[in-house]
Amino acid sequence: MQITVGTSELFQRRAEVVVPKHMELMVKAIQEKDFETFGKVTMMESNSFHATCLDTFPPIFYLNDVSRAAIRVVEDINRKAGKIVAAYTFDAGPNAVIYFEEQNADLVAGLLKGVLGSLDGWQGRDIKVQEAVDVDARAVEVLKSGVSRVILTAVGEGPIRTEESLIAANGEPLKK
Repeated sequence: MQITVGTSELFQRRAEVVVPKHMELMVKAIQEKDFETFGKVTMMESNSFHATCLDTFPPIFYLNDVSRAAIRVVEDINRKAGKIVAAYTFDAGPNAVIYFEEQNADLVAGLLKGVLGSLDGWQGRDIKVQEAVDVDARAVEVLKSGVSRVILTAVGEGPIRTEESLIAANGEPLKK
């Protein structure tokens, strides 16, 4: 990150203008339960972050061909739906995180299951397989060959306060 701060011409604008604007839009989208705005801002924020990484010298490459294929498939799903029903972002690496609302599970997760159904991660969820119609065939092939597993989760009950710890008062790991 220090290299980015020192070399990226985009970083300061991102820190001072882009991120605060995105945070304001995101808070409003969540408060209003506006998935389309949530999705758009999520993807724009992801893109902005990765643009800053590329603007770093030397550039930082988090995304790979499989990441870009996931972006293409999400874009195709949204185009097919005529609105934003899926949103991508990435963890601290090339791994795609795709958000969607439960009402669009068959469209979003169903299409992904049609492509990646042979992988672990679909157990316990009744997702109806959808054909990858009107989706970039090359992107589908890249996903098939590059994704090793699926982690399908849902929104939970929120934070839970606990007094349990894995670390002792002295900072050492607890032994069990």
